[in-house]
This record gives sequence, C-alpha cells and structure tokens, in this order.
Amino acid sequence: MIRLTWLLLTLAIIGCDNQTKPVVGPATELGIESRLPVRMGLGLTHLRIAATELEKARGLMGTKSLPEAEGMAFMYDTEMQMRFWMKDTPLDLDIAFVDHDGRILEIKTMSAGDTDTTVSSSKEVRFTVEMSAGWFSRFGVKVGDKVSIDDLRAALTARGFDAKRYLP
Repeated sequence: MIRLTWLLLTLAIIGCDNQTKPVVGPATELGIESRLPVRMGLGLTHLRIAATELEKARGLMGTKSLPEAEGMAFMYDTEMQMRFWMKDTPLDLDIAFVDHDGRILEIKTMSAGDTDTTVSSSKEVRFTVEMSAGWFSRFGVKVGDKVSIDDLRAALTARGFDAKRYLP
C-alpha cells in the first residue's frame, strides 16, 4: 500500500512539472518585399521575387527608386513571349528576358509611365528581371550571360514556392 501511495505521489509530482513547450512549426515564409541574393553574369543583385499573378501584375508600380543592385524577378511556369508595360511605374527600368536555363536572351529599356507594351522577341522566355535603367550595361551583364538558376531556386523556396514549378 505504501509503495502504491509513493508511486501515485511521484506520478502526481511529475504531472505537475509538465511545462507547456512551444510549438515549433515550419519556418516563416518570406514576403514579396524580401530581397534575395541572385547572381547575374558577374554581378550580385538582391531581387524581389514575383511569382503569384497579383505580384506580377503589381510589379514595381509605385516604386520611386531602386538601390543600385536591387530589382525584381518575374517567374512563370511556361515559356512564352513576354509583354510588359510601365503603367504607374515612376522610374525607367531595364528588363532582361531570360530562358529556362538562365541565359539572358535580350535586354530592353522601358520608360517611366509608358503604357506601350514592351514585347520580347523570343517565345522561349521563362522569366524576366527588372533593374534600374542602365544597370545591365554598368555592371557588364549582357545578352548571353547567365542568371543563377540555383540562386533563383533558393529564393523561390525561401518565399514558400515550389521552385520546380518555375525552374525545370
């Protein structure tokens, strides 16, 4: 009987000592305003990653300035001819049209507020990168150079997206 009492008392004490442990869940995903490192040619940039339709539609609208090495990558899940415009975008931008391997196919300059559409020549464009006008030439990044697919995969994953959807 004494043994049973000690056992019950011990269990009661252990039960009272049970502190609530914090619940550890998945890491918090980064939002559209996060700037993630992506190499282009010999340059290192910090890009916002636009992957949802809403993020891509908004793009850099309303952005009045960009720090020297910051821009935005627009990610798509198929190759196509791309069309962009500058509605409500108050700064000039360069846009690089890039294939699924990360090779820059062409670079064009878009003027602030221009509502004319800038169209890629190629129908093999998988994603684009927008930077401040002149950035590509200032940093020696040109047609044929590569955007790091590994860096973009890491950026998409950090944002909570399945990188395989956008990058084969």
